[in-house]
Amino acid sequence: MPRPKILVLVTAIALVAGCNGGGGATGRVQVFVEAEDTIPEGLQAGDGEENIVDGWAANYTKFLVVVGNFRAGRSADASASLADPAVYVVDLLNLPAGGFVLTEFDDVEAVRWDRVGYDIPNASAAAEAAEGTSAADHDFMVESGFSIYVEGAITKADGQSCLPGTDDCVAVAEVKFAWGLAAGTSFDDCAPEEGDAGFAVPSGGTAQIKPTIHGDHWFFTNITQGAEITERRAQWIADSDLDRDGSVTLDELRMVKAADVFKPELGYSVTGAQIPVTTAYDYLEAQARTLGDFQGEGECPTRAPL
Repeated sequence: MPRPKILVLVTAIALVAGCNGGGGATGRVQVFVEAEDTIPEGLQAGDGEENIVDGWAANYTKFLVVVGNFRAGRSADASASLADPAVYVVDLLNLPAGGFVLTEFDDVEAVRWDRVGYDIPNASAAAEAAEGTSAADHDFMVESGFSIYVEGAITKADGQSCLPGTDDCVAVAEVKFAWGLAAGTSFDDCAPEEGDAGFAVPSGGTAQIKPTIHGDHWFFTNITQGAEITERRAQWIADSDLDRDGSVTLDELRMVKAADVFKPELGYSVTGAQIPVTTAYDYLEAQARTLGDFQGEGECPTRAPL
């Protein structure tokens, strides 16, 4: 059974009270789950930094993720900690306005909390349904044990699908995908795109913290661990439609050799992947293990499989 919400909050508040010691200025912390724009808005073809450069566009019709176990600490005081172990299945295409409130902390010491992390774990019976997430989607994720599930399509009016490693190509304008992954990962040492790591709590005010889930990393040509210096390409998805039925399955991805679609001459590199990358499926999973970011475009560079 899911953990009762009241027990989660009581645990979190008790931890906060324990580290404050009852003195000094305090403030509040609100933690929101936020979807990067690429999830509700998709990605467009073009030559801009956020575009897919090989002419494909991409859109999602479903994007489910499991998020939780938010934590924060301070390098200057190892005994100080904020923690809420609650985990949620979140429908990122049906978020409440302003994002889903993952957790809140009151009476937090008004200093910088520079050690921040959270998890994208594989769903278990302890995961709750976030606001905006249907019971059916929650149950599907829990029963499947997925950390993430996406449905969508790439489109290109003059697109082609070429069998990997060959010149055997056919015209295709749309290729669909529906992928569920058990790629549980922890994300730590989170920092905004600019400025110091973690977050500062204002005296008498509220710090709003936003773990941000990105939707474009499997289009990247490398495994980023800092600034997202990369191109975005989607041809590998089209080429992985081995039976040419207009849909790419995970089984098809497992049959595609990474070397046949992620070529260095196109800028691809698998350096930094948490798992060995020998197939297209491995590349997808490796990128799924990088989706957790912070405060929009900030990074959580310390990642570990769960």
